[in-house]
Amino acid sequence: MGTRSFAKLFLWLLLCLFGLLGSQLIQATVTYDRKAIVINGQRRILFSGSIHYPRSTPDMWEDLIQKAKDGGVDVIETYVFWNVHEPSPGNYNFEGRNDLVRFIKTIHKAGLYAHLRIGPYVCAEWNFGGFPVWLKYVPGISFRTDNEPFKKAMQGFTEKIVGLMKSENLFESQGGPIILSQIENEYGVQSKLFGAAGYNYMSWAADMAVKLGTGVPWVMCKEEDAPDPIINTCNGFYCDQFAPNKPYKPTMWTEAWSGWFSEFGGPLHQRPVQDLAFAVARVDIGSSEAFLRGGELPTLIVRSSGHAVHVFINGQLSGSAFGTRENRKFTYTGKVNLRAGKNKIALLSVAVGLPNVGGHYETWNTGILGPVALHGLDQGKWDLSWQTWTYQVGLKGEAMNLLSPTSVSSVDWMQSSLVVQKQQPLTWHKAYFNSPDGDEPLALDMEGMGKGQIWINGQSIGRYWTAYANGQCNGCSYAGSFRPPKCQLGCGKPTQRWYHVPRSWLKPTQNLLVVFEELGGDPSRISLVKRSVATVCAEVAEFHPTLKNWHIESYGRAEEFHSPKVHLRCNQGQTISSIKFASFGTPLGTCGTYQQGTCHAPTSYDIIERKCKGKQRCAVTISNSNFGQDPCPNVLKRLSVEAVCAPTGLRV
Repeated sequence: MGTRSFAKLFLWLLLCLFGLLGSQLIQATVTYDRKAIVINGQRRILFSGSIHYPRSTPDMWEDLIQKAKDGGVDVIETYVFWNVHEPSPGNYNFEGRNDLVRFIKTIHKAGLYAHLRIGPYVCAEWNFGGFPVWLKYVPGISFRTDNEPFKKAMQGFTEKIVGLMKSENLFESQGGPIILSQIENEYGVQSKLFGAAGYNYMSWAADMAVKLGTGVPWVMCKEEDAPDPIINTCNGFYCDQFAPNKPYKPTMWTEAWSGWFSEFGGPLHQRPVQDLAFAVARVDIGSSEAFLRGGELPTLIVRSSGHAVHVFINGQLSGSAFGTRENRKFTYTGKVNLRAGKNKIALLSVAVGLPNVGGHYETWNTGILGPVALHGLDQGKWDLSWQTWTYQVGLKGEAMNLLSPTSVSSVDWMQSSLVVQKQQPLTWHKAYFNSPDGDEPLALDMEGMGKGQIWINGQSIGRYWTAYANGQCNGCSYAGSFRPPKCQLGCGKPTQRWYHVPRSWLKPTQNLLVVFEELGGDPSRISLVKRSVATVCAEVAEFHPTLKNWHIESYGRAEEFHSPKVHLRCNQGQTISSIKFASFGTPLGTCGTYQQGTCHAPTSYDIIERKCKGKQRCAVTISNSNFGQDPCPNVLKRLSVEAVCAPTGLRV
């Protein structure tokens, strides 16, 4: 069954590694296995679209084919229309709109493959199904059955078309674009009506076609008895329950009916795109499955690569799995709550950028690798990799430009209280805020959120991900050569919580914040904070050279060398309210983790407090005399200080 549109969606969804078809096609072999059509030794996932050449003019073909290519099509398929090519017995017409060779060469020029559906019965909402009217007047003829006059005429036209394609080297085996050919068309129902004569005719047609030696596979659509090596394929609104008649043949959907034909005086039929998307992504579960009767739920296993995959069953988030920077490939394993009948499985693959270092970039994978399988059904394992899947890139919110402060859309935003209550994944949030006073650096506190992206006034703040850090935070070891794992901080806390907001991006009022949340966080906990220095640290050794000493030594001046100093400074509007740590001697640790060592001047705290407390900035000379005495002679000493800063007038 065809349609009257120029481009009808035909999907051959054979889940395998996706490769891009280059602009120049080279001579190759075309075969198949249980997983895919195999071109030049490589399995291919192929998306096909239909363009019927007589329904347009030659000057339109190039543009139509290019639009199909831009839409993601790999293969252009067309019927061959017997009645336009042989309007009377033995008189052929391949000119103008009927120039089949030119049409196939235009496909080749565009860098696409072709599927030639010779038939020669084509249906296609075309007069007499493509048969020339003179055929009905052949003495003793009976169409599409084991009838010698019909078989003679059909074979003659089929040989004519195959010979024409061969003479122009248009089969892939000759270096051309044709990778598949079809004999007959949707014959299954008719075959049953004719009984043995129908089966004999179908077998004869298959054998006749194969003997023509095209070097590419032949298919029969809607013909479950198609003999080897013919591939039987599915046409219809739904093909999720279809399987080929032999386990070594690929699963092919040659016609995904995206609509229906119109009749004069009849209504227009429109198939909702939602139903079409549902049809190409659904899985059928029988009502007798054990897990539906109280047994254990089946397990879905998905092999993926990148950073994350989110699994949705019938529109509800079922679970997530994550990879790491070191181990990008990972497997999702989780119980899934399926229902009797049709189920929809959606896999959202997430990549936080692509790898930035390494070799053989062209071999790296990101996304769903497969296999995708269900375990625990009555039939055991069900490999879903070869089911019919759709593929979508991007988000609806991006297409609707929700992140722009000037965009106008018809989106109905929910109140924040309802959103927080539902905690839904894949949710857009927006809010307006005024710019805070002052000139302190600003940041968004995203601790209450999960993972996503942020925009302010249409400018991208970037990704956020409050992933909690794993590691061994057992202090820092300085023995031996440095390695990153030797000194780790922040274990058990978000790797990043605050995200910088440039003040130059803000207006005094009505700043638009847009957040896309993948996992389902709590947007009520998002806050805009000012960066204020709570503590300051300093550490200087007693023989640390100062810049003044360098000048004295360089220019040979007869001046006394200056002792080094430790400098502490809080932000404007802050003063040093207290000294959290001070030690002149051999202190250990780093800022925030200072500890007294084996050597410590007991006057350290008093000296620093007297010099610095209550001041916005201070400097303390490092010398034995300044701290009363040498706490450990003949040992190199240093002064380590950690001070607390507070707004002026506030004491902690």
